[in-house]
Amino acid sequence: MALTRERILETAVRLADRDGPDAVTLRKIAAELGVHVTSLYNHVPTRDAVTDGIVELLLDEAKLPTGPVAWDDWVRQYVDGVVGIAATHPGAFHALQQRPVQGARAAASFEVAMAAFTEAGFSTSDGFAAIKSASYLALMIGMERSMVARGEILETHLDELPEESFPLVRAIEKDVADYEYVWTFGVETLIAGLRSRLA
Repeated sequence: MALTRERILETAVRLADRDGPDAVTLRKIAAELGVHVTSLYNHVPTRDAVTDGIVELLLDEAKLPTGPVAWDDWVRQYVDGVVGIAATHPGAFHALQQRPVQGARAAASFEVAMAAFTEAGFSTSDGFAAIKSASYLALMIGMERSMVARGEILETHLDELPEESFPLVRAIEKDVADYEYVWTFGVETLIAGLRSRLA
């Protein structure tokens, strides 16, 4: 089978999901493909190029909005898309935290978002800030979602805290600390805050 950039990147995603993000090196990708490492250089000359390519593949898979959409729907769809790839690619998702978005394909949803925010009445600077805020939120929720998918979620042991000093924290029940509820709460709170700037 011919060696292509797409095949290399798909292998990198598989490696990250199977063995963790630190497993994605040019040498390990080459070994996985059964080729010499130097044969990768024409397609992905550096580790950063591999990471950029992983981000591109994941954002393609996320099906982020690329057509006309209301600004609040863009926020919901963007976060849902990013969090979705955290669930399906918990190892490869780490690439989104390492490199900024590069290239026209990856940036297409941001152009749509700027149009949605400015058409709704946000200033250019507020529109940009809103997109960055949604991106931060999506990455943080995605990071936690990828940990849940890997079974690595870290929890505070509330029952070990002295009840006399932490009565309110100790009163939090497991069913209250529901991840899905917290993630949705964060998104809807961001939208409510942005909407208040238009008022």
